[in-house]
Amino acid sequence: MPRTSPDPGRNRPKHRAMPAAASVVALSDFGAVADISVLEFCVGMALARRGPLTAREVAAELSVWLGKPVPSRALQRQLKALSSRGWARLDAGTYTLLEGGCEALRGFYSALVRMLDGGRRLLDVAVFMSLVKEFERSGS
Repeated sequence: MPRTSPDPGRNRPKHRAMPAAASVVALSDFGAVADISVLEFCVGMALARRGPLTAREVAAELSVWLGKPVPSRALQRQLKALSSRGWARLDAGTYTLLEGGCEALRGFYSALVRMLDGGRRLLDVAVFMSLVKEFERSGS
C-alpha cells in the first residue's frame, strides 16, 4: 500500500519559518455567538438550570455532569469571567445569572445543538417530545 504521509526524514526542512502574525477572530465579533469557553458555558448552564448558587454548588453540579470531581477553586476564573462581563452577579457568596448571561448561553447552546445534530433536526424533535411528556406527567 502506498504511503499517505511523508517519510519523516526525507526532504524535510530543518527549520520552518513562522508564518506572518496571525490573528484570532472571535465569533462574537460577527454577532454569531458570545465569546465563551466550554467551562464558562457549563458554569452558566448550572446557574440557568438551578438558580442562584455558591461556587461550591456550581462545582458539585459540574462534577455530576462531567462524571468526576470538580473543585470549586478550579472554577474561580470562569465565575470571575461571567461576573466581569455582566453575565452573572456575585452577591454574598452566591452567583446569579443575569439577562446578558442568558443571551450568551442561548446563542452558544443553539450553535452547539445544531452542530451536534448535524442538520438532521433530531435533537429539536427529541427536546420537543421530552417537553410533551413532561406536560403530560404534570397534567398541564
